[in-house]
Formats: sequence, C-alpha cells, structure tokens
Amino acid sequence: MENFATYNEEIDELPIIIDLPHSGEMIPDDIKKKMNPELPLPNVDWFLPDLYDFLVQNGVTTLENNLHRYIADPNRYAEMVNLDGDYRHEVVYSRTTFGKDIYRNNLSANEIQQRIQTFYEPYHQQLQSLIDKKLQKFEKIYLFDLHSFAQYPHEEDLPVADVVLGNKSDQTSTIKLRELLTEQFQNKGYSVSNNYPFSGGYITQHYGKNPRVEAIQIELAYHMYIENRYFGEEELTGVDVGTFTTAKNSLQSIFLSLLNYLN
Repeated sequence: MENFATYNEEIDELPIIIDLPHSGEMIPDDIKKKMNPELPLPNVDWFLPDLYDFLVQNGVTTLENNLHRYIADPNRYAEMVNLDGDYRHEVVYSRTTFGKDIYRNNLSANEIQQRIQTFYEPYHQQLQSLIDKKLQKFEKIYLFDLHSFAQYPHEEDLPVADVVLGNKSDQTSTIKLRELLTEQFQNKGYSVSNNYPFSGGYITQHYGKNPRVEAIQIELAYHMYIENRYFGEEELTGVDVGTFTTAKNSLQSIFLSLLNYLN
C-alpha cells in the first residue's frame, strides 16, 4: 500500500479538494519494530474513507493518508520537532494521546527529520500539486479537511458538539462558507460548535493563507457515526451499522447540497 492515495486527480469539474490526513492506520515494519509491543494506538479518524466514499464516487478530488498520524502528522507544522512528551506539540509523536511511550528508545533528531522527509513532505507536495492544478482552471477553490474525534481533549467535562467547524475564526475561509456549513449540519439535527475547541490545524491554516483557497476543517464526533458510547484508549475494528448508515446518508445529503452550491 502506498503512503497516501489520490482519487480523481485529473478531474477538474469541481473546484473542491477533500483531504483526510488522520484516517490511516498503516505503520511501516521498520518503525513498528521500534515501538513498544501491544501498545494501543488510538486517536485515528476511524472509518472516514468509508463514511465519505460518496465524495470520491461523485468525482471530488480526494487525498487520503494511509499512514498512522503518529508516524508524522501532516496536520502539524514541520518545525514541531522538540519532543516534550505532549502529543499536541509534536509532528512525530513520542507518546500516544493517552500519555503512553510509543518507542522503546527515544527517537534521534536525525530519525525525526527522516520521517518528515519521507512521510510528511510528500503528502504536502501532493496536496499543493492538487491545489495548483485546480487553480489553473478555477478562480477560487475549496479545501475541506476532514477529521473526527472522541471527546474534547483535556476538557472531558464539557458537553461535546456533534460537529466542530474550524477556520481559524474566519481567517482561512469566509464567514459565509462557515455559516452555510453550520446551517446544513443543523438542518440535519447536528449540534455545531464553531472554532472551539478545534479551530483548524496546519493544513487549513497553511493553505487557507492563499486568497484563492477557502479552507475549513470539519470534525465529526465518534458518537455520531461509529457508536453512541464513551471511547477510551482503544483501537476500533467496527461500527454500529445503523449509526454509521444514518450518518452517511445525512453527510451525503449535506455535501451534495454543498457541492451543488459551490459549483
């Protein structure tokens, strides 16, 4: 399996790009050998490629990461290399989101740089290439950065919205686009939080600087599409079919309305 997959790369009928940077589970064998055995690797955007496969089927250009985010996180700044044990500050994670050491021995600075060059930079080179191709045809394009989450990090006592939209407080996309998405989700019965606690990571912030690119991050709560329960330190292998099907039907309606509007 390749490190990432690209769909509809040469199709330019829509001014839209979808990217899924955290949906991968693949870990290269040479890296796996350095990891602590039997360690759960949580915090994946589980099953999102299947949940959103209707976008690929409808001709939307899509970039999908096959690698686990712990290998080298495309949604972080490449400069985040000073490992301090806090996963929020590391492009190459030294610990899981539950504070467990990932490796038997600490990674060297050279190993981290090699990860960035081998896994991180090619993903962004491909994403930039897709954007450049779209901008040759369209005056403005739209980048939707798709994610999911279990609960709010470090704020477990707060009520969790079904969807969190992040555009750096309207800096990476227009207010109009954020409000349109908010309305679409709310019309389907979803509760929506805007820019809290996820205001958009590196991908939306970096590519949204281009005045011809509107970038927005969409975070969908696990309980809305996997199963309505608490999720802890675990790797997931399946979904509640009814919950998943209901979510997929709703998302398909939302996105097809959005695609028609933007096109």
